[in-house]
Parts: sequence; structure tokens; C-alpha cells
Amino acid sequence: MLEQQLIDSLDFANRNQEVQGEIALSSMPRLWDVLADSNDCVESSREKISYVLRGFHDKNGRPMLEIEVEGSCQLRCQRCLEAIIYPLKMTSQLHLVDRCDWDEFSCEKEDADSIPANNQLDVIALLEDEILLNLPFAPMHVAGTCRSVMEGYLVEKEDQVKENPFAVLSGMKKR
Repeated sequence: MLEQQLIDSLDFANRNQEVQGEIALSSMPRLWDVLADSNDCVESSREKISYVLRGFHDKNGRPMLEIEVEGSCQLRCQRCLEAIIYPLKMTSQLHLVDRCDWDEFSCEKEDADSIPANNQLDVIALLEDEILLNLPFAPMHVAGTCRSVMEGYLVEKEDQVKENPFAVLSGMKKR
């Protein structure tokens, strides 16, 4: 597990600072539930993502954070339940809002999301949040490319083909 990296988010944005690096998926435990094989993730730290976190001010002078993440992870296809390699390439911008201004700021219509300014912002937790928010709800292979499912038939692992019991119903539907 990596050492927790904390920043003062407002100071980070005011100084236009930047941090970058690589992080193993195994150091993000909330991500384990959506990965194809979380046991491999715990045992191995081979799968890594690279990230860049920048602080800056928008055109109105408000402090912001920009997060860029690049890499890949293996998710479970919801059609065939096999692993699918999902590329992670995203950029998020977040306004930093003082807690006392939160209600006023949250009512404004903005292009970027907002988070409360924090003098102990956990960078790894922020990255994990952004990754989770950007993953698909039901990842699937491209239609027709799943290995274990074909239309009208179910292919078992021993290459035995059984007729799908519901194929009979589709014939009745046409009557």
C-alpha cells in the first residue's frame, strides 16, 4: 500500500502546483469490487495507472484542480462475464469551494464539478473517486465478440454446444 499523499487543495491551486506519478490499482481498495479479478489485484501490483494533478485558477479567478488519468484495468463484461480490458483516459476539472460558500456555489450552473476545499485532501482517494465515477455502469465487449455467448446457443467451456431452452420460446413468439 502506498503512503497517503495529502495536499492543501487551496494552496495547491493558488501556487499552480502539479504532481504526477504512477499508482497501482491494488492501492485503491474501493476499485476492487468492479475489477474482473480483485484477487489478482491484491496479490499483484502490475496494473498501474499514471496520473497528473494540477492546480490552477479558472477565467473567473476561482481555484480549480485538473486530474488526468491514463492506463487500463480489467472489468467484467456483463454479457459474458469474461474479463474486458477497459482503457482509462480521462480528464476532470473540479472547482474548489470553501465550505461556508458551498450552498451558494452548488446552485450555480457550471461546466466543472465542485468539491469542498480541504487542507488535508487525499490525492489517492481523489483519483479513486474520479476513476469510479468515470467507469461504465455495465461494461460489455463489443456486440458479437463475447466468447461464451452466441445467439440461440450457449457455448460451454468444453466446446460442447447445447441448444438454449429459450430458443423454443422465440419460435413460439413468431406464430
